[in-house]
Amino acid sequence: MANILICDDHKPIRKMLEKIASENPFVSKVFVAEDGVEAVKVVQQEKIDIALLDIDMPNLNGIDAAKLINKISPDTKFVFITAHMEYAIDSFAVHPYNYLIKPIDITVLKDNLNEIVLSIMNSSKQPSISMITVKDKNNTLILPLKEIIFFEKVGKDTVVNTNKEEYVINKTLAELESKLNSNLLRVHQSFIVNINKIAKI
Repeated sequence: MANILICDDHKPIRKMLEKIASENPFVSKVFVAEDGVEAVKVVQQEKIDIALLDIDMPNLNGIDAAKLINKISPDTKFVFITAHMEYAIDSFAVHPYNYLIKPIDITVLKDNLNEIVLSIMNSSKQPSISMITVKDKNNTLILPLKEIIFFEKVGKDTVVNTNKEEYVINKTLAELESKLNSNLLRVHQSFIVNINKIAKI
């Protein structure tokens, strides 16, 4: 899951970006700032994975804010959102993921968020287990995690879904969540999903 910082001095744009970010199932928290100074203060207090920054803002512009944020949090990914194309070269100083021109293409922005969040989750530390055991009639099978599409809580049971079969196991989603690798993500109280199997959000 990712934390996102939104920084723009125009309230309607902040609200729109906040709504888009909040709708992404892999975003855990959304923080909002009205200018670059506020944005830097947020990063000093919170872990920020993605920063969506306007550039032309009072007090501290988006590029200078990004430079300060990069020193505090080197792993933060930046997407600049601005009406001014002429700042593009200057923005390279912090190696932004993208540079979007207003009016914003909502589809492109959503795609960017999905790509960044998934890349963050894929780069997370991998835990030890790579397979689980499941029962199929009288047999016990060893099932690689990469073959699992999702786990689902159905009543009191936990169902493992693959392309070929469904298996019922005697572990709760909470027990599984603590042991599974970062490719299997709890996206809902009743689902753990293999993010490598996601074709569309």
